[in-house]
Amino acid sequence: MNRRVFVSALACLALPAATAFAHEGHDHKLLGTITEITATRMLVRATQDGAVSTVAIVATTKITRGKTKIAASDLKVGDRVVVNIGNGKAPLTAKAVQAGPAPTTR
Repeated sequence: MNRRVFVSALACLALPAATAFAHEGHDHKLLGTITEITATRMLVRATQDGAVSTVAIVATTKITRGKTKIAASDLKVGDRVVVNIGNGKAPLTAKAVQAGPAPTTR
């Protein structure tokens, strides 16, 4: 009984410290579908809430489909993507874009 109370108290003390540092220092990811794309930017409709975000595509943006590197021109409207948007602060700039598998034709 005393051990259980001690562990619970310790967990309660550690929880605020863990949550305070949980979101610092990591890259944010935007999951969604491309709704519009140009050579320098794309609009992504988020899977979770349907919000549309404008994300800049720069020369250093790494774009892949699976493990294969592709060009920005290979991305199309309707492609499902995971976009690494760095710290997530505006203006959003893509560090990396992972495109979902290419649609199969039957």
